[in-house]
Amino acid sequence: MEMKDVIREKRRAMGFTQEQMADYLGVSAPAVNKWESGTTCPDLAMLPALARLLGTDPNTLLCFHENLSKEEIAAYGNEVAETARQGDIEKTMELVKKRIKEYPRCGALLYQMATLLRGIRILFSFPEEKVEEVQALAVSLLERAMECEDKNAADLSRYALAAMYIQEEAYEKAGELIEQLPEYQSIDKRQLQISMYMKEGKNQEAAELLERKLNSLIQEVFLMLDQLATASVREGENKRAWELAEYSQKVMEIFKWSYSGLTAAFDVALEERDGKRCAEILEEMLKALENPWAMKDSILFAHQKTKNVEADGSDTGKQMIKVLLASIEKEERCDFLRNTEEYRKLREKYSSVIGSSDPQGTEKGE
Repeated sequence: MEMKDVIREKRRAMGFTQEQMADYLGVSAPAVNKWESGTTCPDLAMLPALARLLGTDPNTLLCFHENLSKEEIAAYGNEVAETARQGDIEKTMELVKKRIKEYPRCGALLYQMATLLRGIRILFSFPEEKVEEVQALAVSLLERAMECEDKNAADLSRYALAAMYIQEEAYEKAGELIEQLPEYQSIDKRQLQISMYMKEGKNQEAAELLERKLNSLIQEVFLMLDQLATASVREGENKRAWELAEYSQKVMEIFKWSYSGLTAAFDVALEERDGKRCAEILEEMLKALENPWAMKDSILFAHQKTKNVEADGSDTGKQMIKVLLASIEKEERCDFLRNTEEYRKLREKYSSVIGSSDPQGTEKGE
């Protein structure tokens, strides 16, 4: 929202006409009209008096502390994602910078834009220098979001940046950020909200929140089982690791998450550097991605709104296949797998999928 809109809305909220406000401030009615049309702006010396008259403060008039609604942030996010999907990374970054310039203090927007940039960096192929540029912009936005007044956005940004540092093995930086995060609390306000909605007879609202909570809990269980299996291998408990991987697959199958159920076994095989077994599991994972799980088709998540991009499941599956194989090509821990004949055959089998989702027709630099 621009200053002209703030002045107009605040004036109307106070019940003033343009003439009345002009009289109170000692200016002409046409001057007020020009402020509200955006033709001119009030003198800086007049801002304190104008703010007091409108029941606000100069920072609000200047939009320094303005925040956006969730719907507005989502709309801007969709705008950026669609631009990225068209393959113009320069235009995508310029759009992100434009939105941030308009709302420089909105922590939720900073975090959302950074998250989108990180996803774009993974999902699409661009020249290596552009990949680094996108990553640098994402990091700078997360660092700015950590300093904002929105505590939730600040903590989410610290978490995201710490996770990034862990991947880069910058453990000291990650540890510093982790120390700044709040301790885990078992109190979950969502359960109270669910109980309240149920008592009020707001069953749809209760169901939507229950489904969102269930989704996050399933993801947490999936991650814990995967990491438990990996930790077991590193402890030399390989038999236990494979039992955990099998258990993870059974649990995920209950929720129809076929692909996720295979990742623990794949990670165990990677830890054991068993190329043949890795390739066998990878083939199952790729087959699962050919028909990806769709939230809209699950009875567990019947109330969840899905984005338009989910409408074509085949496109989503192809994109996920591309991301999976691209990560195997880049990760150091997969070097032995890349040298196996089984993996080379799999990559050749899906070569058309890998090429079809490259928006610029270029591969990332090595």
